[in-house]
Amino acid sequence: MNKGQGMFEYILLLAGVLLVVVLAIALLRGGLFQSASSNVDKNACLSELVTESSCFNSDGSWNSGGDHLYSGTKCPLALGAQNYCGTGANYTCYCGTDPRT
Repeated sequence: MNKGQGMFEYILLLAGVLLVVVLAIALLRGGLFQSASSNVDKNACLSELVTESSCFNSDGSWNSGGDHLYSGTKCPLALGAQNYCGTGANYTCYCGTDPRT
């Protein structure tokens, strides 16, 4: 084995270790799956929204101005300005745009 080949193998080994360390840090900080988690939260909140009777008019059409009090704090954070959610202790949001469309 010549000297150049040994050095190249050493560099490849260091690059592999560095890659594993970077991936471990990213996983521990939640950076890789954070957007997936927020999508799950948003979909759960939209599912809660389409079952709320105040979001529908008497004829069954969508009532974007209807109020909905969410069961937890995740929904106002996940939906944000899309549904004009209150802040603080008031987690009431307007029904907003029809999530079924």
